[in-house]
Amino acid sequence: MSRAVRRAAAALAAATLGACGLEVGPTADWIDVATVAGPLTAKTGQPTDGLPVEMARPATLRVVSFNVEMGADADALAAAIRGNPNIAGADVYLVQEEEDYPEESAARAARLGDALGLRWLYVPGRVKGTGTHGLAIMSRFPITAPAKMDLPMIEKGQQRIALRAAIDLGDLALPVVDVHLETRLNITDRILHLRPAVIDLPDTVLVAGDVNTNPYLWDDGTVPLIPTAQVIDTDQAPILDDYMAGLGFATPAAGVGPTERKYGVESRLDAIYTRGLIVGEAHVERTVAGSDHWPVWVDVTLP
Repeated sequence: MSRAVRRAAAALAAATLGACGLEVGPTADWIDVATVAGPLTAKTGQPTDGLPVEMARPATLRVVSFNVEMGADADALAAAIRGNPNIAGADVYLVQEEEDYPEESAARAARLGDALGLRWLYVPGRVKGTGTHGLAIMSRFPITAPAKMDLPMIEKGQQRIALRAAIDLGDLALPVVDVHLETRLNITDRILHLRPAVIDLPDTVLVAGDVNTNPYLWDDGTVPLIPTAQVIDTDQAPILDDYMAGLGFATPAAGVGPTERKYGVESRLDAIYTRGLIVGEAHVERTVAGSDHWPVWVDVTLP
C-alpha cells in the first residue's frame, strides 16, 4: 500500500470513526487581548534586569516551539534551554502549556522569560483550579498586536486557543501564531479545529505549536484505538502537513521525527509552518529535559 493510499485511508477512517462533529463554519474572531478582563486577563513583561540589548534586524530569525508541560519549575526549564546551544540563543519562543497561579511568586511565563532574559506575553485559554492554563510568546524583540482566538469546542474537550502577535523587527512586523490543539481528535476534526486560526492569515506568517497529531484513531473522542500499521497508517502528522501545504505553507518540521515520548509511544505532535518566508529544515532537540515534549526549532530568512 503506497503512502498516499495509506493517508487517504486514514483520513477516511477518521471521518467515519469517532468524529466529534465539528463543522466548517465561519471563521472565529481574533480578540485583542487587552479587551479581555477577569481571570483570563493576559499578562506581559520584560526581564527584571532590563530589556535585551537593542539588536539590529537580523538576516535570519531562530524560532523555537516548545510545549513545557505546565512549566512548574521555570528555573530548571530555563537551565535546560540555556544548556542546549541550538536553542539557547533563539530569537522567538512559542510556548504551549504555560500556567499561572496566584499562590505562586509570579506567572510561570514571567519566571521563564526573566530567566532567559526575554520579553514575554502570557495569554490564558481557560481557568484551571485556582489559576489559568494557556500560551506564551517570548522574544528578544518587541511583541506587538497580541490577539487570541477561541478554537471550536469539541464534546468532552477543553477550551483551546490560538495566540497571534507580531514580532517587531523595525521595518518588518512578522506575524506569528502559537497553537495548542485538542488531543482526542481524528484527523478530519483536527483540521477543522485548526482551520479558523490559519485560514485567513496574511501571506507572510509563521504558525507553530503543539498540534497533537497523535498516531491513534479515537472512538467517540474518548478511547484511543491502538494503531495497526499493517492495516492502516494512522499517523495524523503527514495529513495535517498536507492540509497546511494546500494553504501555501512550507512544512519544515515534516522530517524531524518524534517530538514527544509518553507511555512508551513516540509521536510527532509539534509542528512549524511558514508562508512567504525562506526556511530550512526544522530540528528537534531531544536532550532538553523538563517536559514530555522536545523543543522544535527552525531558522527563518526574513524578507
